[in-house]
Amino acid sequence: MKNVSQIVRDNKTLFGLVPVSHPLKRPASKKADRTRNYSIEEAAAQESLFDKVVDYGIQRRTGVNPDLTQIAHALILCGLPYRKTAAFEYSRCSRAADGSQVRVTFYSCGHDAQGNRIPLAFGADRTVLHWCVDEAIKSKSAFVQLDSTSKFIRDIGQADSGQNYKRLREAFQRVSSLAIVVERYSEGGDQNRTFMPIIEHSQLPGSLSPGSTPISGLVGIRFGASFYNEFTKHHAPFPTSLLRDLAQKPQMQDYIVFLNWRSFAAKTTTVIPWTLMRQQLWQDDKNSRRIITRFADAIKILKAAWPELNAEATSRGLKIGPPMRGQHLFPAHNRETKKLSRPM
Repeated sequence: MKNVSQIVRDNKTLFGLVPVSHPLKRPASKKADRTRNYSIEEAAAQESLFDKVVDYGIQRRTGVNPDLTQIAHALILCGLPYRKTAAFEYSRCSRAADGSQVRVTFYSCGHDAQGNRIPLAFGADRTVLHWCVDEAIKSKSAFVQLDSTSKFIRDIGQADSGQNYKRLREAFQRVSSLAIVVERYSEGGDQNRTFMPIIEHSQLPGSLSPGSTPISGLVGIRFGASFYNEFTKHHAPFPTSLLRDLAQKPQMQDYIVFLNWRSFAAKTTTVIPWTLMRQQLWQDDKNSRRIITRFADAIKILKAAWPELNAEATSRGLKIGPPMRGQHLFPAHNRETKKLSRPM
C-alpha cells in the first residue's frame, strides 16, 4: 500500500505542488495571471458597444425623439489625433461631395506654468470639444458657462470621481490651447483660409483648477469669434447617447459620426476611395489596408441600430449613399434636426 507522501507525489497536479527540487519557487502562473489580455478586453468592449447600439435601435423604433448633440463640420471632416503625440501641429484633408477640398490643421499654442508646451489635444478630448460646441449652439452664445463641471461629467455618462475630474482638467487644458486653420479649395481654384483660436478665453472652476484662487464673476470658456461663426454655420446633429457610448473609442466615434453625416448629406450613392479616407481619418497606422476592416466594423455596429444605412466597405473605397427608404438615424421631424448645407 502507498504511503501518504507517495500518493501526494503521484498526484501533485491535483494538490498544486511545485517540484521538490525547488520547494520555495513561486508558480509561474502567478505572473501570467497579472498579464492583461488586450484582445479579450477589446472583444468585450466591442460586445458592450454593440449592445448599447442595439439599445438605441430599440429606442429608435419607438419613434421617440432622441437628444441630439450638434457637432462642428470641421471636426467631422478632419478629426483630432487618436493617440497622444509629441507633435504640436496636426493636419488632415477631406474632399466634399461637390469636389471641393477642406484642409484642417490643429495647433497647440499654450504653455503650462513652468513654460512647457501643452500637448496637442487627442483621443477622448474630442468629446469635450463636441460637448462645448453643442452647448454654445443651443445657448446661442460663444460663452459656455462651467459653474458646475459635474454637469459635463453627468452629460457624458461618467462617474463622479476624482480620477475623472483629473482627466477632464487635463483635457480642458489641451483643448483650451488649440488653434485651428480651416482652408477650403473649390475645383475652380478659389480658396478660403481662416485662422481661428478655438477657445479665445477660459476661466475654469475650482474643480478643474485645484488650489486656485476663487474666481469672481462667470466661470467658463469663450470660443473664438471665427470658430464660433464657423461651427454655428456648419454643424450636424448626432444622437447624444451614442456619442456618450463612443466617448472612449475615438476612432470608432469618428467613423460612425462620419457615416451618419455622409449618409444624411448624400444625394446619390458614391464610392470614396480609401486614399482619400486615409487623408481624412486614418491616423498613425502602418497597415494602410486596416481602414477597410475598421470601417466594416463601424458599419456593422451602426446597422445594429440603423439597418437602413446604405454603406459598404468595398475593396475600392467606402460606398455610401442616402439611407434606404429615406430612414435616417433619427427622425427627420426631430425638433433639433438641422438641414445640412449640401456644399459641405
